[in-house]
Amino acid sequence: MPDNRVLVVGSTPDYNEIIYTRYGSEALFLTDKGQSAEWTGFKPPKKDECLYDLSDHEGAIETILNHAKEYGIDIKGITCFDCEALPLAAKTAERLSLPFPPLSAIENARSKAGSHMLWQKNNVPCPKTINLFSPNDLEKAAHTAVFPCVIKPATGSGSELVFRVDSIEDTTEKYLYINNRLAAHENRRMYPVLGCTLEQFIEGDEFSCDWVLTNGEAEIIRIAEKVRRDDLSFGTASAYIIPPSKPLDTEKLKKILVSGAETLGFSAMVAMTDFIVMNGQIYLIEMTPRFGGDSLPDTVMASAGFDTFRAALDYAVTGEVCIPTLWLPAVSVRIIAEKNGIFRKASVAKDDRIISVHIEREAGHNIILPPENYFSRLIGHVVFRPYEGTDIHEQIEDIRSKITVEYA
Repeated sequence: MPDNRVLVVGSTPDYNEIIYTRYGSEALFLTDKGQSAEWTGFKPPKKDECLYDLSDHEGAIETILNHAKEYGIDIKGITCFDCEALPLAAKTAERLSLPFPPLSAIENARSKAGSHMLWQKNNVPCPKTINLFSPNDLEKAAHTAVFPCVIKPATGSGSELVFRVDSIEDTTEKYLYINNRLAAHENRRMYPVLGCTLEQFIEGDEFSCDWVLTNGEAEIIRIAEKVRRDDLSFGTASAYIIPPSKPLDTEKLKKILVSGAETLGFSAMVAMTDFIVMNGQIYLIEMTPRFGGDSLPDTVMASAGFDTFRAALDYAVTGEVCIPTLWLPAVSVRIIAEKNGIFRKASVAKDDRIISVHIEREAGHNIILPPENYFSRLIGHVVFRPYEGTDIHEQIEDIRSKITVEYA
């Protein structure tokens, strides 16, 4: 019997544990050796995981091919859950003649500067964007930007180093700060270039969706409404609501998704897309060829029994996703530490709405708040089923009041 596997490229060790626990030897993991060394939890057996410095793409590809040959593994598909590993996944797929979005499209998508410029040029709705790669760009922005704006790194994901700015002076200060931070950032795969984008600030409702692009058409898998807490740092998602509590024109969304994807160079993919809706108009923020992460997989599972990890493995081989039709209300509330210190434990008071509690940090974890660190404050999340007929945002605050983070 041939040992057929899906290659999971660059996933974090916690995701590897989930996938291996559920699906065992269906996957072969190519994992960054630095991330693996820092992980104290479960690690797949030697046959099932290959460790390498994933910043060395050619070396990583040769190593995983040799690993597969040594253990008699036949790679039948490739999937990826992390933005910084997408270029390596694309190169590996090309080497093996396996389907995966092309590197050129991935590079367009990973670049906030590049994607927004392409979208603007091709009349795909997105925030008006100015690239900031030099002091000359700042000088031009002083004459063209309409404040307030959002300044963020030219690459990357999430809310790391994202700020609202209300003047060119504020923009200049944040531009210098972001570039200094990026120059010293330990994750060069996430931030391969210096520079920023200055985007129009749109005061609207923010959403995230997973969807499939096939033959010029979009099928939406799920849509989540984001609940933000900008007091914790601008753009911080504190909760996700599935399905959204606010109406959306999904047919309009599908057309914009397809247009946005094809403009970047994609023709087939599973994608996660963030967008804002203001007065019925949809504005694309970010598009990436992978399923949404964070607390979304658990929320999606609670809502529809849909396993994004199973779907990703299947899509890598078949190019198809079986999309659920019944979505029950489900909400995830992120457990976010609000002060610096040494983490001791997190607890959640009992509530009959709560479906599951996920604590991802161990005692002794050092919490450092933004802007110095955006990830150490993330402790876990709570998934709950909201009561009908009661304001869902009030229920989110009620569940949040039952969460306690203790420090040593």
